[in-house]
Amino acid sequence: MKRILLFMVVLMLIMLPLCADGEEAPDTAEAAESEEISFTGGRSSIVLREGKENVVLSDGASVSVGSMEISADTITLTGDDWRYVNCEGAAFVSDPERGITIRTSVIWYDRMDERILISEWFEVDDTVNEVSATGASLEYRLSDERLQLDKSVSLQKSTDSGIMRCQAESVIFSRSENMLTLRGNASVNWGGDKYSAEVISVDLDTDSISLEGRITGNING
Repeated sequence: MKRILLFMVVLMLIMLPLCADGEEAPDTAEAAESEEISFTGGRSSIVLREGKENVVLSDGASVSVGSMEISADTITLTGDDWRYVNCEGAAFVSDPERGITIRTSVIWYDRMDERILISEWFEVDDTVNEVSATGASLEYRLSDERLQLDKSVSLQKSTDSGIMRCQAESVIFSRSENMLTLRGNASVNWGGDKYSAEVISVDLDTDSISLEGRITGNING
């Protein structure tokens, strides 16, 4: 019984910084610290040694931060105020407010910098802009809604004229500006036409395409 009571006290101490509302702060880092974070898991382990504090969740592990929910086979929380969220195995990000989902096997999320890093194969879906993409490396900066996709990126965009299919070694997707920048073996297939260039820019609001350097194309007349 004493062991059970001791575990409950420890768990309550850990949950305090995770669920505290915090005071309004002037900078981004302090704001992230005060943003509510909650977690669930079928199994958990807790380390309270100073400098090595961590919570490891498994068996249906999930973490919620604001409108975003992250689930995975295993989730580890570390850092001051549980700044870092590391997910391994069947990782899935769902954010209905931002209109975005991500599927992959490993995710590293920095709550203070509001940055998601992925160095494994991923699938991302943007329901707001009707864009879906795959690749093998991703950086998602939530603060300015900027995604950098790398390593054999394949991207599709739904338009009134059909599916626009884009390929490149690297793609920068600015969701705030609704712009795509493709670099490295960049190509766009759309409406029966194909464009290739060193750099291709696509304005998703107007469906206009700009090409730079070693331009080739095949246009259906």
